[in-house]
Amino acid sequence: MTDPSLDRKQIEALLRESDCPEEFIQRFLAALTSAAPEDQLRMLRCQRCRQLDRVHNEQRKLDGLDFLRYQLEKQSKDRPAEGSAASNDK
Repeated sequence: MTDPSLDRKQIEALLRESDCPEEFIQRFLAALTSAAPEDQLRMLRCQRCRQLDRVHNEQRKLDGLDFLRYQLEKQSKDRPAEGSAASNDK
C-alpha cells in the first residue's frame, strides 16, 4: 500500500486550485511544520466556511437575476405582441 500523505508542493497546488487567498496559503504552509494537525484542520475548516459563504453570496445574486428574468418573461407573456390583432384595433 502506498503512503497517502501529500508533499508540500501537492498541498500548495491543491490550495491554489481551491482558489484560496495567497495569505491563507502561506499561513497554512507555515503551519505544516509549526502547528498541530488539529490546528491545520481548523484552518482548513475555517477557509472552507469562508469559501462556502462566497458560494452562497453568488447563489443569492443568481437567484436575484433569475427572479428578474422570470418577472420579465411573465410580463412579456401577459402583453399582446407588437403587431398583433389587439394592437391593430386602433
